[in-house]
Amino acid sequence: MTPRAAWLASAIAVALVVAPRPRVAVADDDKPIQQKMKFVEKGDQLVVSTVLTQLFDSAAYEALGSGFESTVLIRLWLYKKGEAEPIAFQALQRRVIYDMWDEVYEIQLEGGGKARTKKVKYRAEALKLLTSLDRVPIAHVDDVPYEAQHVLVIVAELNPVSEETLAEVRRWLTEGNGGGLDRGGGLFGSVVSVFVNPKIAEADRVLRLRSQRFYRPTP
Repeated sequence: MTPRAAWLASAIAVALVVAPRPRVAVADDDKPIQQKMKFVEKGDQLVVSTVLTQLFDSAAYEALGSGFESTVLIRLWLYKKGEAEPIAFQALQRRVIYDMWDEVYEIQLEGGGKARTKKVKYRAEALKLLTSLDRVPIAHVDDVPYEAQHVLVIVAELNPVSEETLAEVRRWLTEGNGGGLDRGGGLFGSVVSVFVNPKIAEADRVLRLRSQRFYRPTP
């Protein structure tokens, strides 16, 4: 048996005997965590910057170097105050696997109608790429009226297992209207389905965030 085949056999054996990690929601009782986020206009788009590092605990962070793929699914809904239906929706998918032979983390980033791959040397760099939202488009500015208050809600899942959700997100990433900016379709529902009556977590970890209220000032 070659060294590589022996390593693969050992890894599979470990995977079979290690108990699955508990699936938990990061926010107690599935309540959203309020988090300060930065909103700016970039051309004809409203973009957001924030971080989702709470999605990873120490065990999930260590698992990034296991050689098995980790997936982060991020969904973002923009709501106008007082309305239950979102005015815009965005979906992102990020996957990472550690190449033990080349000793690099390979990260695939999908969203906004684009896909790219990055390779980094250190686990902390991989975590940053998985959990940082840096000027991510969330809506066309024409859909966000001046002076009206809005809130952004984010649901991030680590290693989701819902095939229905994953299939819909894959379709969205491929065919999403306007590069992914839209109301999100029937599956993604309203603010009621996101926060008020969430389903039992179908992922290793689930993080639910709510931004501060914000508005576009009249020029």
